[in-house]
Amino acid sequence: MKKILIVDDEKNIRIALSRCLRNEGYNITLAKDGSQALNIIENEDFDLILIDYQMPKKNGIEVLRELREKNIKTNAIIMTAYGTIDIAVDTMKLGAVDFISKPFELEKIKNIVRNNIDNIIKKNKTLDEYILEAKDLIKKGELENARNCLKEAILIDTSSAKIQNLLGVVEEKMHNKLLAQKYYRAALSLDATYTPADNNLKRTVLYSYSLKGIDLG
Repeated sequence: MKKILIVDDEKNIRIALSRCLRNEGYNITLAKDGSQALNIIENEDFDLILIDYQMPKKNGIEVLRELREKNIKTNAIIMTAYGTIDIAVDTMKLGAVDFISKPFELEKIKNIVRNNIDNIIKKNKTLDEYILEAKDLIKKGELENARNCLKEAILIDTSSAKIQNLLGVVEEKMHNKLLAQKYYRAALSLDATYTPADNNLKRTVLYSYSLKGIDLG
């Protein structure tokens, strides 16, 4: 369960956000000002922080600055009724991942939080997890999703023969044989000993060509 810290000096906003996001399945912790938030963060890890810009004791900018000074890189979203470009730029410079103007609709908050949590999950996925997911999508016939998954995997490792081979498999199953062959050759250029790509390339040039026998690796 993903953990979110909500920091706002207005009790009604804390309660509304807490109810809204708990209903979405998140583990919620509340803080009423910046100082309390920093004390909580010292002793507990969070996946995301929703923090008000203007608060007593320490405002959102001051909290972000202290987090960065302590090398705490938890993603933070700034909430503010003072929706100026300067504030947005200042918060982004300190590592805020998003900026929400008050008043806001709870549905919008849910979408922004969901998108940021999804991005965190993607960032934390390993190459092996991407490859396993892509293979599963290929087996299910969800080829476009498999292609997108593999393109995300490339961002982790541009030198993976496994990724190139699976991209070839996707293109071959989508009847793009020439493009598939390019991917198989790319895989072999990265690792000349990678047998699945070699098998696939040889199969695509057979006189009696067939999709039967595709090697996912």
